[in-house]
Amino acid sequence: MNARCKLAAIFLLGFANTSVAAEAPPQQCRLTLFSALDIETLPDGRIGVPVAMEKHPMLFLVDTGGAVATVNYDKVAVLGKSVKNSPRQLIGVGGTVMSSYVTADSFLLGRLSGSDLALYVESRPLEGVDGTLAPDMLKRLDVDIDFANSKLNLFSQEHCPGKVVYWTNGGYVALPMMVSDISGHIRVPVTIDGKKIMATIDTGASTSIMSLSAAKAIGISEGDPQLKSNPSSGFYRSYSYPFRTLDFDGVTVTNPRVVIASDDFLKGLGDDLIIGIGILRQLHLYIAYKEEKLYITPALAN
Repeated sequence: MNARCKLAAIFLLGFANTSVAAEAPPQQCRLTLFSALDIETLPDGRIGVPVAMEKHPMLFLVDTGGAVATVNYDKVAVLGKSVKNSPRQLIGVGGTVMSSYVTADSFLLGRLSGSDLALYVESRPLEGVDGTLAPDMLKRLDVDIDFANSKLNLFSQEHCPGKVVYWTNGGYVALPMMVSDISGHIRVPVTIDGKKIMATIDTGASTSIMSLSAAKAIGISEGDPQLKSNPSSGFYRSYSYPFRTLDFDGVTVTNPRVVIASDDFLKGLGDDLIIGIGILRQLHLYIAYKEEKLYITPALAN
């Protein structure tokens, strides 16, 4: 076992020949749709989708900024699963720690079926959901997040490069994407108020966060009169700042809400900017993990 536990593959069982037309007519350039899942929007704007663990229906948070799938402790108790200690801990944003896991004999994600799958047991309260989907599962697929129609579509990665934008006849952006070998996190280049910065796309983050050192690197000093200290939330400091634009190489979000946080809040994660759900909901995202491209349009593009 390593820090992520021994992760079983997702097995693709009994799929119908479902596809969605892409731009090019040859069959090999069509997208093969495995699952189309209804999105449920949580009170803080994040999204959950239906899953089944040991045939027990659950709602899991879609967390591209996670590392491995997780399940809440109360659901572990309901299912009567044995909890095992992991030889290594997982440490997340703000210092949250997970150190135990369970193994699912059966896990269903729409028409995708997995077995012998390790899920860490959550140490933090997750209101409104029973666990999280993370890159250990998602990176085996193409992940299409259609906020406008409340759908999470999971496609095969076998398609012609660049032939994935099925939802619009208009323009789109294809950003080069760095995928971490360890966590599966995806990082893309963006421009905020005219300054370039690397950003992590995190659907599991309710708030977008920039490190204080990154803010200084793009010219925001601690003495800037527009930088306002937020009420203390304990050990970590945070600030608000009136950013004007966040640009994804041509797709622009205006007045993005980004909290600036002390570096220790993001310690060890290597993130300059985490783009959370408030900004991401304004976009249509197609994450092509294998191709290492992030395709973006405005959410309402048609």
